Amino acid sequence: MTMIIHSGIKGFDEICGGGLARGSCILLHGGPGSGKTTFSTQFLYNGVVENKEPGIYVTLCENPDEIRKNMLVYGWDLKKLEDKKKLVIIDARPVGFTEDGYIVPNNTLFKGEGVPFSQITRLIVDTVKKVGAKRLVIDSITVLTTQYESQSYVRQGLLGLIQVLSSLDCTSLLITESQIESDNAQLERALVQGVVVLYYTRKGSSMARAIQVLKLRGNKHSSDIYLMEISNTGIVVHPEERIEIS
Repeated sequence: MTMIIHSGIKGFDEICGGGLARGSCILLHGGPGSGKTTFSTQFLYNGVVENKEPGIYVTLCENPDEIRKNMLVYGWDLKKLEDKKKLVIIDARPVGFTEDGYIVPNNTLFKGEGVPFSQITRLIVDTVKKVGAKRLVIDSITVLTTQYESQSYVRQGLLGLIQVLSSLDCTSLLITESQIESDNAQLERALVQGVVVLYYTRKGSSMARAIQVLKLRGNKHSSDIYLMEISNTGIVVHPEERIEIS
């Protein structure tokens, strides 16, 4: 019997059949401002605080210090969890900076691989085992795949990465910014067990946020679009309020 975990996102479990399957890989898709980083950090933070499940945040985009700073607005002290060895933030950005201000590539993770994504996959697996992680976020798959020119290489790497993650007793959120109908997005959606889409779109004279569960293998879920907001305590999904977006 599949074990279900509570996401830690208020209202979200109600639209996805009670929660997420333990060990599943879920694709979290959304454009700028849709709430991807807040959603995924809330998933990790509440996993530790509410369920005593250690987590890992792999950032390929933002500076870890910026993530820590930005999440304090919701009252989430990530550094405190890191000090307790309950949360690990891995800085896997493909470029870095020298003391003189020059941009330099991160060759330790993205060059000289016989198998694509093998170095970052090994780093993730080692860290999961070290801290006993039960939740993982990769932000973002889009940045990871754009490090390689060959699409066949990217497909091979994605397949291998998701196979490895799915073999762990760890539930993963893989953030993507690919256009929803692009070839890469179609491939990503086919490989994972679940797909969640966050929207940030015009509704009348203002902007609205919404969420939709497009796919959740093994769960009876609604595929309707629901109102979502970012409150002063994080993401709140309103399962009682379906909305239409253009």
